[in-house]
Amino acid sequence: MKPKSILFVTVVCGLFGLSTATAQQKDSLAIDLNTALEIALNENPTVKVADMEITKTQYAKKSAYGALLPEINLIGQYQRTIKKQTMYMDNGFGLGGDVDPGQYDDEVELKILEVLGKLMGPSDSKGKEGFKVGRWNMYTGGVNVSLPLVVPSLWKNIQMSDVDIQLAMEQARSSKINLVNQVTKSFYSFMLAHDSYLLFKQTYATDSINLENIKHKMEQGIAPEYDVITAEVRLKSLIPSILQAENMMKIAELQLKMLMGIDDDVPLKVLGTLSDYDEVMFDAIIPADTSLMGNSDLKKFDLQANKVQKLYEMQKLQYAPSLVSSFHYTYISQNNDFKFSNYKWDPYSTVGVTLSIPIFNGGQRHHNLKQTEVQLSQLRYQRVDLERNLKLAVKNNIDLINKNVKQIMATQSSVEQAKKGYEITLKRYETGLGTIVELNAAALAVTNAELQYKNAIYDYLAAKADLEKVLGYKISPIDSKN
Repeated sequence: MKPKSILFVTVVCGLFGLSTATAQQKDSLAIDLNTALEIALNENPTVKVADMEITKTQYAKKSAYGALLPEINLIGQYQRTIKKQTMYMDNGFGLGGDVDPGQYDDEVELKILEVLGKLMGPSDSKGKEGFKVGRWNMYTGGVNVSLPLVVPSLWKNIQMSDVDIQLAMEQARSSKINLVNQVTKSFYSFMLAHDSYLLFKQTYATDSINLENIKHKMEQGIAPEYDVITAEVRLKSLIPSILQAENMMKIAELQLKMLMGIDDDVPLKVLGTLSDYDEVMFDAIIPADTSLMGNSDLKKFDLQANKVQKLYEMQKLQYAPSLVSSFHYTYISQNNDFKFSNYKWDPYSTVGVTLSIPIFNGGQRHHNLKQTEVQLSQLRYQRVDLERNLKLAVKNNIDLINKNVKQIMATQSSVEQAKKGYEITLKRYETGLGTIVELNAAALAVTNAELQYKNAIYDYLAAKADLEKVLGYKISPIDSKN
């Protein structure tokens, strides 16, 4: 394909891409960091689940309080006798044979027993044979009420519910801190990829102009064909970098959309560039107080340890006596047929208290208590290790911030020098004192310096975001000029 045809295809593709990008920007969502954080905190499913966990633990606390209130149950029961019970009677009531009370009504049966008792008189001999008692159908209906009066473990369980609520609230706070950290770094990554893409596009446009100028010089006999070939190679070598930057920008955009909780088909438009943070980011002074009082991981660990401590205290209270009151009121009817209208219902009621004193249960309480003691000892060592790691993370992030500050200052100076060197090399080439190789090297130096400068800004902002995550609070607001 001829060079002119290649240039035509490139221009057409560029115009098509430009028109597509323009159409997308019309419906795109323009965001800065604050907008991205606001949308994420409102739409991200992780934050919503954490907030619902608080509500769930509040219901669990109400359920724990419910154990202290009376328990009321309505009961209803039907029993069908398969084989009646045999009763034996002494002292004049050993009848000497089986009597089925079901064969008679109540009055006749009582009279028979009374007459037989009088006739037989008192006797010390035991009856060798008994008689069948009961009826075929028995119905029971009533109400049972129980109320715990003294149950120490229930009160300790309520205290554990309070700790669960505090833990759920801290977990919700922790999820928001993690989300802010992820969204912030993802936004900066998206901005870095976008800036890199624009940088390569701008370099491509500048090199295209230079290529046209070199072609004109070759046609005029000023520049050799070697310069044209070298410029074309330089221009084509930028295409893979442009495509890679564009791909990285798409990946960063998808990651940011996922964290924000918005649909993938909504295009995002980032406001500003990383260079906009240059004037204000050094206002974020590292705080003198780098304690871990606001660290969420440490707070969650302390709440977990407090919960285990409450469990240990509750297990000790299992050795204490408990006192429970109860009340039962029932109606009972026994019959041999299913004529419900003729049934006679007899009431039966009781009220009382039950005192339970734990004596021995196979050593389960003792071994559970010892197991929890070991767990508490483990937590003490684990907390020391966690605090040591968090302090190390704070120190590393502060060192990274200080290093990135120096790197930004160095790369900023190198960008200015690289641009100045490119201008000098360009003038030398235009006057015939320089070569195309020197010009390409100067252009490459400008591109690399720009990339290093933007990466240094990103590293600084990312390290600051990680430090804020460990400390558990925002050091100071950093907003772009837009």
